[in-house]
Amino acid sequence: MTLLLEHADYGHLLPAAHGLLEQHADATKAHLVATGAAMEALAKKFGGDTQTWKVAGMLHDLDWDQLDKDYEAHCGDTLDNLLKTIDAPAELLGDIRAHYQAKYGEDYPLDTQLRKCLYCVDELTGFIIAVTLVRPSKAIADVEVKSVKKKLKDKGFAAQVDRAQIGACTELLDMELDEFIQITLDAMKGVADDLGL
Repeated sequence: MTLLLEHADYGHLLPAAHGLLEQHADATKAHLVATGAAMEALAKKFGGDTQTWKVAGMLHDLDWDQLDKDYEAHCGDTLDNLLKTIDAPAELLGDIRAHYQAKYGEDYPLDTQLRKCLYCVDELTGFIIAVTLVRPSKAIADVEVKSVKKKLKDKGFAAQVDRAQIGACTELLDMELDEFIQITLDAMKGVADDLGL
């Protein structure tokens, strides 16, 4: 099934998105920066608007640091209120909620390429950060696709990461796992200083 890539443009919110990260992201900041970079790279791959996709990636877990690991509240009113401070369109909240399919899948399906990419890459960026942090150098420059794949097979490593969500790239994006990891890893290496990795 081919998806239309037409999508609301909220790339103009990029400066405001950076501001929200500075104000509201602490523990999740590296993950949000990494996901924004990966979404920008995936937009280039699929012909999407790079800044719009980057904004969605940067803000998708913006509420997490304020929720004390309350999965039920994630992507709910707290996030909605944060996005209202920058006059974000309703579609941005919808795109973000779509990445949390366990709760919002019925109301916010994976029906655009942006949503599919955000769903798949969300778990991968966090996983790559975890892989980087166990390396002696703690430098993302030293991480390769094969080392990420090796750790994916180790169910005891970063056990909370949903491997099926990452692997969904083969079906949802029609992309081999190796290519998906490579695009994401390269994007993250490009913002290594911002990630502190």
